[in-house]
Amino acid sequence: MTTPDAPLPAGTLSRPLGNLEIFFKKLADLGAPLQHEHWAVHLALRLDFEVADPESHLRRAWQIVAHQHPAIRSTISPARKDDDARPSNDLYVVTPFDAESWMKETFRVERDHEDANALFTTLRPSAFTMCYWLPSSSELVIRSSHWRLDGIGVLGISSIFLRALAEVLQHGPDHAFPLSGGLRGLLATPTATSTTLAKPTPTPTPTPTPTPLPPNVELLATKKTKTDPQILDVGADALMAEFLKGVPSIGLPTTPHSEQALPGSSARAEVILNARQTTQVINSRRDHGFSFTGAVHAAIVRVTAAFPQHPLSKAYAAFFPVDLRKSITALTSLPHKELLFGLYFSGLPICLENAAAKGFQELAREMTTVYNRDLEDFWKAPSGESVSMLQLAEPYLTRTTALFTAPVPQDFPPTQTPDLSGLGKVEQHLQSEYQASPEAPKVKVTSMWLATEMLNRSVQFHVWSWKESLHIGASFNQSFYDKRFVEDVLNKVVRELLSGLGIDE
Repeated sequence: MTTPDAPLPAGTLSRPLGNLEIFFKKLADLGAPLQHEHWAVHLALRLDFEVADPESHLRRAWQIVAHQHPAIRSTISPARKDDDARPSNDLYVVTPFDAESWMKETFRVERDHEDANALFTTLRPSAFTMCYWLPSSSELVIRSSHWRLDGIGVLGISSIFLRALAEVLQHGPDHAFPLSGGLRGLLATPTATSTTLAKPTPTPTPTPTPTPLPPNVELLATKKTKTDPQILDVGADALMAEFLKGVPSIGLPTTPHSEQALPGSSARAEVILNARQTTQVINSRRDHGFSFTGAVHAAIVRVTAAFPQHPLSKAYAAFFPVDLRKSITALTSLPHKELLFGLYFSGLPICLENAAAKGFQELAREMTTVYNRDLEDFWKAPSGESVSMLQLAEPYLTRTTALFTAPVPQDFPPTQTPDLSGLGKVEQHLQSEYQASPEAPKVKVTSMWLATEMLNRSVQFHVWSWKESLHIGASFNQSFYDKRFVEDVLNKVVRELLSGLGIDE
């Protein structure tokens, strides 16, 4: 991150931060004095590939990705209040690529940690997207601030990285990759198994024109909409009202006597259903008409509601993230490949009233109704006009930002509502193996997980399927939750899910 008075280098690409990016930056900044960063995204991959010197190959692949996709190098330049030529917002910037400086700042070999789980609890904020290699467990960890990437984005980056690694394994780390071709097409072909790079020519490879910076979601939303802003304000207010009627929400109990504790290190836990159980869950939830994530979310609510609650907490009220990429593509004709980097999601409100009195199936039906809302025909204006979720993004985000940054009312309990984010079928974004050509060495992904650093009193659940198995992960702050407690909650969620769907354990 540059300082407010530092001039930006010549050739720097920049734009003002969008409102959603500002929101996540503010959350990240709150943890800076404690050397932590709320909602920083981490993806861990356990890799299997045979090469005598893995580190040089990994470094080269990381360098290639950074060269070809400048947005991965994005940082924030603070606004200069005395400069009328600059917008008031902080700037999203990408400076000219310096390969040596990039590698020195962002690639780390971690030899003192047993595995990625152990590393996760120790990582500290960085202005850059970071890449960590753990030789002892053969794991790669990519870490980024959430203002730069969402979960789908970090999965996409990892796939790009592994394609580059497959090419480096074929040609060697010292190969003069023609960066203006070959790898530039990797992002455009997400389902391909390989993209062969051309052989180097005697003439110097020309430097490609940098990919434009990813646009922010509010700009995309307002660029095409013709709806009266006052009507959109009414729609945003209606959305907020759905959430607020359930506040204060039920929550999971935190560690005794932690009321005044400062946030410490984060940790994670995970439960994995075997292939047989996963198939049973998929078939049963389909027979019942439940959405996949909605069924898991209902199980989390059931487990949460079983704990003692504050007298004011009767409902489950939360926001769940929905991917807006399809909506953006339909509205703007932007191809999906241009929406990898950036925040292209919104949080839909959930309010399940009298949650403790409802059974699994009733909760799952309500959850499914919310999860299945049509994002294109999302809200009906008083005039009968159909308004999409994307059109509501800017006024809705303004309201949710104000809500999240407001103090908790004096008579309310601390917010400790468990949240859920669904990644779906990971193989839609990340393959289990990569190979540059039939004769080239393979890179296999034997396991993966995604987690976020947490500074508040909530447990962040993630659900995904990978290699025919259902995974439910939980990220939490160790100042407020004990890992054994979170593991017990995860096991209860699985039991609730299976019993609610009529499946024997």
